[in-house]
Amino acid sequence: MTTFLILCAVMVVAALALVLVPLLRNRPATAKGETPAPRSVPLAVVLMLLLPLGATLFYGATSNFPWDNPAAVAGAGHAQTGGSMDQMVTQLQERLAKNPADIEGWRMLGRTYLVGGRFDDAVGALEKASSITGGRDPVVQIDLAEALVLTERPDQQGRAKQIIDATLAADPSNQKALWYQGIMAARSGDKQTAVTNFNKLLAQNPPDEIRQILLEQLSQLGALPEGAGQPPAGMGGMGAGMGAAQAVEPAGRTIRVAVSVDPSLAARVKPGTPVFVSAREPGIPGPPIAAVRISSDDLPTTVVLSDANSMIEGRNLSSVNQVQLVARVAFGGTAVPAAGDLVGEGLQEKGASPDVSLVISRAMP
Repeated sequence: MTTFLILCAVMVVAALALVLVPLLRNRPATAKGETPAPRSVPLAVVLMLLLPLGATLFYGATSNFPWDNPAAVAGAGHAQTGGSMDQMVTQLQERLAKNPADIEGWRMLGRTYLVGGRFDDAVGALEKASSITGGRDPVVQIDLAEALVLTERPDQQGRAKQIIDATLAADPSNQKALWYQGIMAARSGDKQTAVTNFNKLLAQNPPDEIRQILLEQLSQLGALPEGAGQPPAGMGGMGAGMGAAQAVEPAGRTIRVAVSVDPSLAARVKPGTPVFVSAREPGIPGPPIAAVRISSDDLPTTVVLSDANSMIEGRNLSSVNQVQLVARVAFGGTAVPAAGDLVGEGLQEKGASPDVSLVISRAMP
């Protein structure tokens, strides 16, 4: 913000110079005996006062920046200023109350709800964004389809399928559409479509952690990757899953996550149930920045996440200021959150203590 204001001041000074210098400079006589033209001092003074004032009034009338609440912009900026998930939601709601046509604001609110497991609320926010764009923004539409799928409500799946099919018709390699079409197919018993989609995603050479998730999905469907007689060496199939990531030597920003289960929920956690511990940038859906899979048999335990566990090329824990940490008991055994899964959440700021405690204390609605 300070840089922007300085830049504006420099531009105003430059504009004044262009206008005032000719007015204040004596113009020489162009013919013999002609008196030199006098300086236009009164006009220069008037312009010197009116130009900055006029520029300020014009910008104030046309800009949509919330000068009375700059924190609203900071809150929408991917949580770089800190604060809890509830605070982020509140800031976005205040921003949207002032500007209901803010498409990006509705998208950010929907994404925040998605990360927090509030899938029905995410549908409502993304429906707003979709209605503003007339359903013509493919990014908004596939985010909406994601939220619809994750509600697991039968009355919502038809709409999700329509959006996903339309997305793949326009872009057959769209990763999010391929993933959720595969998930929907697996739920409905269409094994062939699910296997085809997961193999298409594998063919796009995803990061190792994403590859692990895809291999796990194929294993659950009783299938192997195309062109493979057995899971690749080191991948470990279903047994190792994402737990192999813990064997990676930590590097760069490192977070030690102490994971435990609230005693009131301990009876619901059966032996051998997969537990996913992940780190993501708050408000950003899709694959987490880093993740590890362990077993409920290991709890309580400490999971180490670092830049070495990066799941997205070019993005790691060091690339973001604030990290949302989630520990989830996945009763369905998949990386996709489902109703009834048990979760615990927390936030960690860059530069803060690397030791974070997560207590799995609630069930996803």
